[in-house]
Amino acid sequence: MTFHLSLPRRVLFGPGVYARLGEVARTMGRRALLVTGRSALRRSGRLQQAEDMLREQGVDYLLIEGVENDPSLTTCVHAIHTARRERCDFVLSIGGGSALDAGKAAAAVAPQAGDLEAYFHGGRKLERNPLPHLAVPTTAGTGSESTPNAVLTDTARGIKKSLRDERMVPDAALADPELTLSAPPDVTAQAGMDALTQAIECCVSRDANPFSDALALRAIELLARHLPGAVAEGSDLAHREPVALASLLTGIAFGNAGLGAVHGFANPLGAALHAPHGLICAALLPHVCEFNLPAAERKFGDVARALGLHAAGEVPAALAALNHRLGIPARLDGFGLTEEALPALAAASRSGSMLKNPRSATDDERVGLLRKVL
Repeated sequence: MTFHLSLPRRVLFGPGVYARLGEVARTMGRRALLVTGRSALRRSGRLQQAEDMLREQGVDYLLIEGVENDPSLTTCVHAIHTARRERCDFVLSIGGGSALDAGKAAAAVAPQAGDLEAYFHGGRKLERNPLPHLAVPTTAGTGSESTPNAVLTDTARGIKKSLRDERMVPDAALADPELTLSAPPDVTAQAGMDALTQAIECCVSRDANPFSDALALRAIELLARHLPGAVAEGSDLAHREPVALASLLTGIAFGNAGLGAVHGFANPLGAALHAPHGLICAALLPHVCEFNLPAAERKFGDVARALGLHAAGEVPAALAALNHRLGIPARLDGFGLTEEALPALAAASRSGSMLKNPRSATDDERVGLLRKVL
């Protein structure tokens, strides 16, 4: 057995660690590119708090505010050019997975000779190390603060995929569960199901290893026990903290083991439907698990026990029931998914994630899986 691990060099986790942002940033440079989402961080007062902490530590910053869900190449190119023009020493990203992914793309490409499209479309590899990156998540689901990839969207071509290099793992992750307290129930549910999907997929991945299994199974336990409470009682840190920890664990786990068919489908579906990523993953997860059961029954037994179940065969129905409990729709036709679109979406799902799925799927089988959420 051999495996290779990519991890953040420094992880700060726990309620209140956001207060150490300025201190950590100061160790990374004197001039930051500060990347955030559209408005939630500013409305919560947390953006002002971050700016104050940076100033107190003598760190200048250039603000890139307004990263959209599924960050676009246009937004990321603007961030990259700003980092280059202003000679930023490091990137500080604060927000949901989209803001963190935009920050990772900026940190990765800013020191390179080429532009973003050469790496996103042309397959060009990073020649130089990325800028140092401090990632601060405000939602609990993507685990982007600890992963080596950034999911970006070329809106002009309708293409959504990952830019990936193991050096893109943020140098430092600062995960404070208190930052997730303001996330509304639907965001909490969808992000949490994204984390659960990641944990299950990397557990049964062809590239799973003992390290990723340990983290993924613990994350599944935490999410099964606490995600419904975090959705129902969002101000209760007793539920928010374990869910935030699970998100961090899943990011490290799947960053080192890969994912599977759900995420193979999720990128082309997200580009086509503009539906929330976590919602797409949640809808597909029971069906993909049912499809994968014959190829990974022992591993699904581990997943079942982590979910509090008795047998591997109970997993798909339990996940469908959890979706219903969390208010996540079982079908995607409400977002514009049609029968006519299925073959093209199935073809577009051929990806690294699909290759790591424990059971190979033909084009017809992939169409059949998509049809289950129609």
